[in-house]
Amino acid sequence: MEKQIDEIKAMIRTLRSNISINSSKRLDLDKCERMIDRLGSLSVSCKKCQQYLLEVKDTIKQLESNADRIEKLEIKPYKKLMNDIISHLQKEHKLVTEGFYLSIYMSVGMSLGLVFGLTIFDNIALGLPIGMCIGIAIGASLDADAKKKGKII
Repeated sequence: MEKQIDEIKAMIRTLRSNISINSSKRLDLDKCERMIDRLGSLSVSCKKCQQYLLEVKDTIKQLESNADRIEKLEIKPYKKLMNDIISHLQKEHKLVTEGFYLSIYMSVGMSLGLVFGLTIFDNIALGLPIGMCIGIAIGASLDADAKKKGKII
């Protein structure tokens, strides 16, 4: 399994060197590499992860063969596969994406700040930033905790 993961990563490095920086950002190859690491570590116990590894390998091979015209190529199947993998990792293996908790708690903090700003402070402009700061602090700490536990995709 380790050999297969190294082979896929080598294909990604080759693809990255053959395409433009803009195309590399569109394909989000860094995230793809992190997902491959996760799939590799989880594929021992999960058949679906093994299947996704094979699908990623085929997709990367296809992208690599069409590297010269990747700007015009339709990358919807690649994006759909990446989203399916992320969804699987989140649902089945309880992993989260980077900044997941930060985005959730920032919006919750802003809404609570809005409510408290209207009721307690009688000033929206005061409650909103306080709630946002509290939400960012909680979200950042939960993201750091998830990263420390190795739960980030």
